Amino acid sequence: MTQAESIFLSKAAPAAMATQRQFGVPASITLAQAITESGWGRSELALQANNFFGIKATHLNDPGTYVEMPTDEYVKGVKVREPADFEKYISATESFKAHAQLLSQAVRYKPAMAVANDPDHFAIELQVCGYSTSPHYAVDLMILVREFDLQQYDVKPEASPAAPAGDVTHA
Repeated sequence: MTQAESIFLSKAAPAAMATQRQFGVPASITLAQAITESGWGRSELALQANNFFGIKATHLNDPGTYVEMPTDEYVKGVKVREPADFEKYISATESFKAHAQLLSQAVRYKPAMAVANDPDHFAIELQVCGYSTSPHYAVDLMILVREFDLQQYDVKPEASPAAPAGDVTHA
């Protein structure tokens, strides 16, 4: 692990753990997604919009709430680059919270939340539910979970009162 990766993880882990306590999304998967979707916090989307999860914009009425950027999507198994509108967040902490709210409250992700106590199955269900168009999204997440021992950050929702999430800054 590089120093920049270690710094990112040390700042992202408290936010992931806090959102797990509050919303039940496994911290290990949240961290793996943040690493994958933001390139360890170094992507343009993370740097310009504090969006660490590639969350697409839903309200396009106010230009200050979203940013348009190119993204890689898989269409019929073929990777293509296309423009997309992404949510813009005030802080990285708000991005982590929005991610957990999305996964825990959207009907689309109910199958994933049903297996939230098992990060492997949770990752598979995220892929099945369509979080990413990548055909190997779940495998990629679990490689990161294992390589960086991200399960050490998983907490039980009832383990302790939710601590305020610290702000995650860019490494």
